[in-house]
Formats: sequence, structure tokens, C-alpha cells
Amino acid sequence: MQEYTQNYLQSGGKKSFSEYYLISGKDAIFDTSLRNNMIFSLHNLASDNSFNEFNLIICRNVLIYFNKTLQTRVHKLFYDSLNSFGILVLGKQESIRFSPYENNYKYIDKVEKIYRRCN
Repeated sequence: MQEYTQNYLQSGGKKSFSEYYLISGKDAIFDTSLRNNMIFSLHNLASDNSFNEFNLIICRNVLIYFNKTLQTRVHKLFYDSLNSFGILVLGKQESIRFSPYENNYKYIDKVEKIYRRCN
């Protein structure tokens, strides 16, 4: 949790990070106020369009199985779906490099492939 606390502080967190979770054994349990604002849903990257604006998109180890055309489509979908300054997390073998949207993101963490939409 120390690493996550540092990320929270670097992103501009104002309150104590520990106010957002409880430790139960080896598990961290998110506070109800955070869980109530999370939505998990299925989305077909090959055929569905954007259906909302998101603060966070996590898509790990999927793009590596797509051809270049489908990767470009998915990058557009991600870009269209993220709010300004939204966060995109890709798999370690994936990248936004060489996509038409490469210049629209800044690295947050190069190793973990975490990007922030910058426009």
C-alpha cells in the first residue's frame, strides 16, 4: 500500500490515503463511498462503440492479439471514451506508440504502461 499511497499523493490526493480502505488480513477493502462509484461492464472492443466517458480504462494484454487495423480502432475507442486527463492502463507488451493517438497521452508509469490523456 506504500507504493499506492505515493501514487495517490503524486496525483494530487488531499486526504489521507488510508481513509479510503481498510486492511483485513492480506486484503485491502475499498471504502463503500468508492465502491458505489465503480461500474464494471462488458464491452466488445471489436464491434461496440463508446457508450460513456470514463476516468479510467484498464485493458491489459488484449491488444497484442489484434491486427494493426483493430488496434487502431481500439485506440480510437479508448481516446473517445476517456475524459480529459483520464487514465489508460495497457498490458506490459502493449503501447500507444505508433498509434494515431500517441501524442494525446503522457506517461504516468512507463514500466506499467499507464498513460494520462492530455487533451
